[in-house]
Amino acid sequence: MEVNWTNQERRRAVRITLIGPARVGSRTAQRAVSAVLDNANRAGAGFHARESLVANEPVTVCFAFLDQHGVDHQEKLPGRIAWVKSWEKGHLIGVVWDRLVAQETSPWLASFLDYSLQQTA
Repeated sequence: MEVNWTNQERRRAVRITLIGPARVGSRTAQRAVSAVLDNANRAGAGFHARESLVANEPVTVCFAFLDQHGVDHQEKLPGRIAWVKSWEKGHLIGVVWDRLVAQETSPWLASFLDYSLQQTA
C-alpha cells in the first residue's frame, strides 16, 4: 500500500492516503464489490469502485497487509456505507467503521495508521 499525506484535510480525524485493494461486502444483500482503498483513518475509509453500494448499507470490508517477511495478513472491519457519489470511472464510496480502529480489533490497520501519522508529525 502507498502512503501520502496533505495539509488540506477538513475532516475531524485526519485521513491518510492509503492505496490498495479491498473487498466491500454487503451484510444484507449477500454480494461483494471489488474496490480500491483511497484513504483511511480510525473512524472510516474512502474507496472507489466500478459498482455501487447503497448508502446506510451495513458492510464488511476486507483488507490484505504484507508484513516485513512478505506474509499476507487479512483484516475484516464491519462498517456502514456513509455516502456514495457517481464518478467518471464508477463510484466513490465512504465507509464509517462500526467501532474505531484499535490495536485490539484491527492490529494491522491500526499499526499502519500509527506509523503513517508518526511519519507526518
